Amino acid sequence: MAGEIPPNRYRLDTSASATLTLPDGRTLGYAQYGLLAGPAIFYLHGLPGSRIEGALFDAPAIIPRARIISVDRPGYGLSSPQPNRTILDHANDVDHLASHLGLDSYGVLGISGGGPYALACAAALPAEKLKAVSIICGLGPPDLPKTGMDWWHWVGFTIGFRYFPGACGWWFSRESLGRLDLTDQERFDRFQREWAKAKPSAHSKDVAALEDADLVRWLVRNHGEAYHQGFDGFVLDGRLSSYDFGFQIQDIRSDLPVHLWYGKHDTSVPPCHGEGIAARLGPNARLRIEDETHGSLTWNCRVRALEDLMKAMSQNAAA
Repeated sequence: MAGEIPPNRYRLDTSASATLTLPDGRTLGYAQYGLLAGPAIFYLHGLPGSRIEGALFDAPAIIPRARIISVDRPGYGLSSPQPNRTILDHANDVDHLASHLGLDSYGVLGISGGGPYALACAAALPAEKLKAVSIICGLGPPDLPKTGMDWWHWVGFTIGFRYFPGACGWWFSRESLGRLDLTDQERFDRFQREWAKAKPSAHSKDVAALEDADLVRWLVRNHGEAYHQGFDGFVLDGRLSSYDFGFQIQDIRSDLPVHLWYGKHDTSVPPCHGEGIAARLGPNARLRIEDETHGSLTWNCRVRALEDLMKAMSQNAAA
């Protein structure tokens, strides 16, 4: 069909998607990838993001034999808005989905803006079910240092989302990935033109990742799903991440394995966030700082992160 992105090696359709009606009447969207008979891992997407983001872990999940359950947060994709929600509220949604799917145990994997929600799951979900958590370039609480953060993210999380949320939504609606008035193919082409201009000054790790046209097509589709209902869900997500999370990281149970993956060259969520989270978690946190950027970290370390998470889940279940 004209204007549609051609097939590629990532699943861009919605055949893996489903919905659950929550006790309060809201709809929760999710998609399942990988080996459905394998150990379950809830995937918590970035900011912005959607359940489609989990497709990036579809092929690698076959290697460690994981079942990836990727969940839309409220206002994203297929999930109903929840205007007065908190970060901890999403842990309740994950708990309801786990019960709906009949899961006795599971892990949690949070990426970038999904980091606060992975920490919320660590703080709130029952010990007999949640066996391990992994966070890749996950945003920490706002009182952590922002050393190494670029000006755009610094302004966004200290001023923009707090005091000018409407302006943030408008700005992202004008970016190539947010132009919902365009087809996926048109947004892909527009992004490629903009990237060609930015490429000469970009980090070599990002250049290597974005040379993959299929990865860019996945990025386009993921953002299209993220903004499916508009930009309010994304803006609220940003606001919640800019204020106190509503719980203390140091209160997370000490017997829960938490793996932290951060990029040495990440200017969106700098490694000082990983260091700060690890310090508050204590001895059960395992911090890795890799020779990666924000974008390349997930791309290049996703298989190792899944393998390590599954190993921790298995060991904790046997303990």
